[in-house]
Amino acid sequence: MYYKIEGIENVIKEIENKSKKALGRCGDYLEEKLKDEVSKDSYDTWTLAWSINRQYQGDDTVIVGTNLNYAVVREYGRQPWKYPPFDALVGWGARKGMIQGWATTSYNTLSSKDKSTIYLIARKIKIKGIEGKHTFEKVRAREKRNVYDLFTKIMQW
Repeated sequence: MYYKIEGIENVIKEIENKSKKALGRCGDYLEEKLKDEVSKDSYDTWTLAWSINRQYQGDDTVIVGTNLNYAVVREYGRQPWKYPPFDALVGWGARKGMIQGWATTSYNTLSSKDKSTIYLIARKIKIKGIEGKHTFEKVRAREKRNVYDLFTKIMQW
């Protein structure tokens, strides 16, 4: 005796749709947790927190992150013996009130006093490096179980 099972394609499509929905919800959850954590200690311009987003990569992967160049340095740090970009320090120094160059983002247009200030900051970074905050790694490790539980809860029939 044989039993005929029909509609397996519909079941597979439903599983795929549910899986994509679950991945999206898990991405949203992780994105929210990352933004919360980053905003606690990145209050300078909030640019990093606002830039965190989730994107689908293929049908079975969601990535959560940012495309900002300095995010890598913030996460993993900077090794000693390499100067940081001087122009990036100009904006940071102006926002912190260390220099008067708030209207410029170019090191070359600063006064000699402000250039000296930025140079001293860059030299210290060159000598000591910058320690990374490892925020993304910490949040991923801390929330791994919650993301797994959320995914399995959504996938339940």
